[in-house]
Amino acid sequence: MDIHQASSSTMNFHTKVRIIYASVGVLIGISIFIVFGFNYHNWDAATWGLTSGVVACLTLIVHLRYSRKLAMGRHIEPTLLSRWMLLGCFIQLAGVCGFTVYLTLAITQGQGLQIYGAGYYLTLVWCFMTWKWGFILLLSARRYRNMLYEVYTILPKSEKS
Repeated sequence: MDIHQASSSTMNFHTKVRIIYASVGVLIGISIFIVFGFNYHNWDAATWGLTSGVVACLTLIVHLRYSRKLAMGRHIEPTLLSRWMLLGCFIQLAGVCGFTVYLTLAITQGQGLQIYGAGYYLTLVWCFMTWKWGFILLLSARRYRNMLYEVYTILPKSEKS
């Protein structure tokens, strides 16, 4: 087996793991929305859980779209990947802001761990998960953009004097 083939099969394995991981994130986000929203009436945690699932879905879309295009050798516009990276940054910002707000509310109101009603500490977990998926979206788009630059960039030869 050639070294290039070994690294190619490794990349395919890692891409499959990332796709499975993002798919599980989508399913968990949807299930959190249903369970915390309709069963426990904690709509803050349900909304952030659904947001986390939506961002996991966006990450899944990035993996599916760009891994296939790179494998087939199709042209990809690097600005689109930069926009995905920017979206990941804004999602991270929203997750950090939510985490800070809900932590402040939980501390100032002296709230313990609550499942029913407005449990702020459980909402903190889903704000963090939203931040995490935003970070993974940023890293994934950056990874595909760097792979694109490696494939399509032709560096001029430097002349040594």
